[in-house]
Amino acid sequence: MKSVCRPEARFWRSLGCRSPVFNAPMAGFTGPEVAPRIEEAGAGMVILGGYPGDREAYEASKRIAARGREEFVVPPEDLPSELSSVDVRVPVLVNVRFTSPEGAEELCPDLADIVDGVEINAHCRQREMVEVGGGEALMNEPEKLCEIIDVVASHVGVVSVKLRGPHPSYEDVVSELSTHGGVDFVHVDAMKPGEPTYDLRYVRLAREAGLRVVGNNSVRTPEDVVAMFDAGASAVSVGRPLLEGRWDLLGELSEFAVGRFWKAGE
Repeated sequence: MKSVCRPEARFWRSLGCRSPVFNAPMAGFTGPEVAPRIEEAGAGMVILGGYPGDREAYEASKRIAARGREEFVVPPEDLPSELSSVDVRVPVLVNVRFTSPEGAEELCPDLADIVDGVEINAHCRQREMVEVGGGEALMNEPEKLCEIIDVVASHVGVVSVKLRGPHPSYEDVVSELSTHGGVDFVHVDAMKPGEPTYDLRYVRLAREAGLRVVGNNSVRTPEDVVAMFDAGASAVSVGRPLLEGRWDLLGELSEFAVGRFWKAGE
């Protein structure tokens, strides 16, 4: 079985990641208070959020929460203070829902010294967020997404974009990102609609376009890690199992991935 290529492993290590297994951001759950637990469980990087990044996204978050869905309802101007309490040794990324480049320009300078990077959320499919132009609505507007990327990249060290695989514009967006630049990696939700598993085509498409990929959705076993890596990912993220209390998976999969894909490539 092939191991991840050395430049890929070196990239994650250069960020300070201790493994290529991370947590997935989940609104209303992955906040500052759980960051130490994510680190202690064995994640190579902590990804917090998603948080609203501008006033429109904040108002949408309030409407989402009002109908009973877990959500972070933090005013954007309070987000730097919210995140300043995070005290972990591994890198910290924050997943943010922007609706405009202007919102990113207002927030990102204040995040630069607090987190290691920002993940632009082009993934959320909640109706309220999409209606104001955030989340996966950005996949329908690649030019605006690229403008947001440029703003974020001008202020923070690491830039990620989280994408939803089964979206009609997925392939076009991946192609645009591969030529635009400014993105250190894409975080690909490779969900297979209606099934509790992943569709590796989305990982392959992003990797074949030349993008560095974190594979996400239904990663629960070493076999899932192998499948994601063989499809082109060089890191994976674990989401729903954490909601189910399976914190042990972060450590188990981290140990497996380091031994199989990092040490094997040295």
